[in-house]
Amino acid sequence: MKLIKKGLLDSWQSLPIYGLQHEGIPPGGAMDTFSLQLANALVGNDVYDKALEMHFPTGVYQFETSTLIAVCGADFSACIDNVEVPMNQPIKVPPGAIISCKKPVSGKRVYIAAKELKDEKVSRVKIMPWSMGPEDAPSQDPIRILCGREWDHLKACSQQLILSKDFAISATSNRMGYQLVQEPMKTVSSATMLSSAVTVGTIQLLPSGQLVVLTAAHQTTGGYPRIGHVISADLPRLAQMGPGDSVRFTMTDAMTAEYEWILQQNYLQQVRNVCALKLDQHRIDHR
Repeated sequence: MKLIKKGLLDSWQSLPIYGLQHEGIPPGGAMDTFSLQLANALVGNDVYDKALEMHFPTGVYQFETSTLIAVCGADFSACIDNVEVPMNQPIKVPPGAIISCKKPVSGKRVYIAAKELKDEKVSRVKIMPWSMGPEDAPSQDPIRILCGREWDHLKACSQQLILSKDFAISATSNRMGYQLVQEPMKTVSSATMLSSAVTVGTIQLLPSGQLVVLTAAHQTTGGYPRIGHVISADLPRLAQMGPGDSVRFTMTDAMTAEYEWILQQNYLQQVRNVCALKLDQHRIDHR
């Protein structure tokens, strides 16, 4: 892909790389790992391959070879040569085709996975006859969280506030964390704590009394109380929110969190299996 016009914050992202946090190296990776994996599955990429993560306004890119692509995540009205194309569906594009996004419709981050078609000459845009989008429409349900180690540092009134009020996502939010705006939390004591391990989804209580949810580019340790943790299955939904949106939380338990994560991973594996079979069949049918 050749860059024609720079976007606001375009980057190539993969799944997080774990195992180096003890050396101070965060896992990093895509904000919305579900959409990243879905896009890669649709084009037959490996699960650890990179995809283009873009925010609006996005960049404009030109394909230099015949390429199979998929657009997942946020709906930014993606177009190829100014013709809108569907999301969550494999699309063959010819050399010289230009992809751009015209307007934000929903979500905050779009993912474009691409795979060069080395043995195939594509003369026009061709949409493959199968779609493998998310099973359900984007949920408006509250984001589910687990109790953090320092949950009891909060007074009961602040615990209730977290589970009953909407929090606005601040304009200062970024890939390191979402700053949440609400009335300041009240604590049982003002005792300080040693820096401890944090991860994506950790909700920290800042000295100002406000909350921050750590996201993909988070640090590996933090000295602020860990009030809660967003469950892994809901992190993709949170990643499709951003400044100007509001978020509400609800408490869940570890068993539910694990069950929902397994369901999500099983679905992604089913998508990989189905897409691999369909792509193989398509190659056989078009020899």
